Amino acid sequence: MTRIDFYTNVAQPQEFACKLAATVFRKQERLLVWLEDERAFDTFSNRLWCIADTQFIAHCRLDAAEAAQTPIWLTTALPTELQHPVLLNLGPELPPAPAQFSRILEIVGTDEAALDTARHRFKAYRALGYAIQHHDMSHK
Repeated sequence: MTRIDFYTNVAQPQEFACKLAATVFRKQERLLVWLEDERAFDTFSNRLWCIADTQFIAHCRLDAAEAAQTPIWLTTALPTELQHPVLLNLGPELPPAPAQFSRILEIVGTDEAALDTARHRFKAYRALGYAIQHHDMSHK
């Protein structure tokens, strides 16, 4: 069954999202990153290409020709038929078919809008019967 990981009290959500992507990459797992729109896509993609002075995270669009050989895929639209190990949900809502992922990563910032969104998603996942892990990042 899909496991949901909520990372709360994240001061820099975009920076933290890149760190999560790097962690999944190091574990040699496949990651799908769902982004809200093309602007968010471009911003996140650029961050992954220059995560550190001497490090980058190889990634591509979900529908790119090289996707089969690339460990991290980015998309602004979730396909319903795709089975994928890990989803980093930076999208606008709950994924329509959470069961297609083994894990879903949710990042929660510190502002009220992020907290409201997280509360809604947490309740929805719980109502669907998913196991939820909470990671408080306020001291990290």
